[in-house]
Amino acid sequence: MYLLDSNVSLWSTRGDPVKMARKISALANGSDEYGVLEGNWSGDYEGGKSPLHWVGSIAILQEYYKTKQTVCYGQCWVFSGITTTLCRTLGIPARSVTNFASAHDCDGSISIDNHFDVKGDALDELDDDSVWNFHVWNDVWMARPDLPKGYGGWQAIDATPQEASEGIYQCGPAPLAAIKTGEVYLPFDTPFVFAEVNADRVFWQMQETGDLKHIGLNKHR
Repeated sequence: MYLLDSNVSLWSTRGDPVKMARKISALANGSDEYGVLEGNWSGDYEGGKSPLHWVGSIAILQEYYKTKQTVCYGQCWVFSGITTTLCRTLGIPARSVTNFASAHDCDGSISIDNHFDVKGDALDELDDDSVWNFHVWNDVWMARPDLPKGYGGWQAIDATPQEASEGIYQCGPAPLAAIKTGEVYLPFDTPFVFAEVNADRVFWQMQETGDLKHIGLNKHR
């Protein structure tokens, strides 16, 4: 309730699970709006606790409520655990989801692009896209009266701050029915979640003219 009172003033928003799930995905991380948990992937956790320290949501949420400060530190599975607790507390069914070989598409191309110079050596400075060995987010269950019939049920949301959505580090709810059929035009952030699980890996080579030439495609990575 403290999170809601601090960040969600409109009662109409509090009564809408679509808006609330999206808001929770933003409030669970500390990148915007003084959320619950700060992400850290550096390996240096001075000033806080390692993400591996946490064994549940209670200690994190109690520390956040006591100090009124973002708690340090977490990674994807910790964000997902917090999100599960927050959603269930507010009556939104939620579960954690693990994805292996999880693509991270940075530019909305729905592909993971790898670039090479004329000799075939990797151009790492052009490769903003990446693939994590695993990633954890959430499914939440709700009706989607804002979408055509058939898109209710499980929706993907992600509290790990990866890419900004509408200027805030939030993600979803994206209907799983749309993700499974590739209907990436539906809100919210369906293209990003689709890319995480089904992006093509595309290979490009720099030509002596400075142009990029498409040299390969892998649809099954």
